[in-house]
Amino acid sequence: MNMPVLLLALALSYLLGAVPFAVLVGKRLRGIDVQRTGSGNAGAMNTFRNVGRGAGVLVALLDGLKAAAAMLFGCLLLGPEGAALCGAAGVAGHCFSPFLIVQARNEPARSWKHWLRQTGGKGLASGIVVLLLVDWRLAVIALAVFLVTRKLVFKDETWPSIIGVGLTPPLVWWFTASLPITIAVLLVSVIVIVKHLPDAREGFYVAMRNEQ
Repeated sequence: MNMPVLLLALALSYLLGAVPFAVLVGKRLRGIDVQRTGSGNAGAMNTFRNVGRGAGVLVALLDGLKAAAAMLFGCLLLGPEGAALCGAAGVAGHCFSPFLIVQARNEPARSWKHWLRQTGGKGLASGIVVLLLVDWRLAVIALAVFLVTRKLVFKDETWPSIIGVGLTPPLVWWFTASLPITIAVLLVSVIVIVKHLPDAREGFYVAMRNEQ
């Protein structure tokens, strides 16, 4: 794999993924700043809950298209392995947008949870598209685990999301036996899990208080 081309493709994919569609759509359609509403995440779910269903669906589609475009770009330049790595870079850009990071630096210092929420979305829409395009079975398994655990065990989407994406790295190695693709899916999984940590931590403490 041509390393200079790979680095350039990753950088461009990261910047493509960094476009904060949730912020743009929220302000354009309803004049609502999603970073100051609800959870503060600049993603589709927060847009869905606080701007409107149509806006949330639109943001999810746009976030998914960012990941798909990054993967197409990587595939044209470097083949399937490059596509997976560029998809992971796109998810990283979505979850840790440099545009939003610069903006967050100008705000009063708060907690790490606030910082994670202010720097991008949680990566579910873009992440599931990466899984789907790497191997459709990964997306089906992740979604099935999400739906079953959400229905039978948990009351919100946080832990089902963590469990669903957490299962994908070993599965992708089994399906593809490709180290670059496995690394790409592992990165997507780690990023999505990290972005869900604030909600997971709050859910844990709520459960502890309820038991007491």
